Amino acid sequence: MKEQLYTIPVNEAIDKNEECLFCTLNKKVEEDILNYILGPSYMEEDIRSETDKIGFCKKHYSQMYKAQNRLGVALILSTHMKNIRQNLNDIFKDELNETNHTIKKNLFRKNEEQTKSVEYISEIENSCYACKRMESRMNSYIDTFFYLWKKEDDFREKILNSKGFCLEHFNMIIKEGKKKLSSDKYKDFLTVLVPLELKNLDLLQEDIDWFIQKFDYRF
Repeated sequence: MKEQLYTIPVNEAIDKNEECLFCTLNKKVEEDILNYILGPSYMEEDIRSETDKIGFCKKHYSQMYKAQNRLGVALILSTHMKNIRQNLNDIFKDELNETNHTIKKNLFRKNEEQTKSVEYISEIENSCYACKRMESRMNSYIDTFFYLWKKEDDFREKILNSKGFCLEHFNMIIKEGKKKLSSDKYKDFLTVLVPLELKNLDLLQEDIDWFIQKFDYRF
């Protein structure tokens, strides 16, 4: 079957024959997105408006800080912090302008729904522009994986000769497979994938045991 543009990254990743196809894809996607963010895009209005609102997780702030464009990181962080400052000011102004009775009810209540300020801060703490884009890209690769699995014998053969998947991504594809495959095809899918995964876990165990054995003076 003729290779399509959207299938190229998945085929390239499996051809690398690393420990996990999706870890390989995830690493490449993350690098591409962070390079894009720290490239000319950080001066684009539509990108900045979104990063101002969403921000980044600790991991991606750290990765961007270690990159070469620290001025870009500072500019992104500056407008994001101004956005947070303005939003918190507006939220707290509304909360603190309420009556004493309402303040006690809303700011100090227990076992009830959170105040707007707590909800907003929690939302900021758990949002990340890079993670959001990575999730979208990886979801498309999952769709491509199952498309190739159903359509191309060569791709299935590559998977059979691969090193399997990390447990996180193995769990992901067996869950997604149940949604994307018919019951008969899903059973065939597991019949192929489970022995492959167990085989490669055994190989990994052998590597670990060999490493431990090297510390025995007899070896």
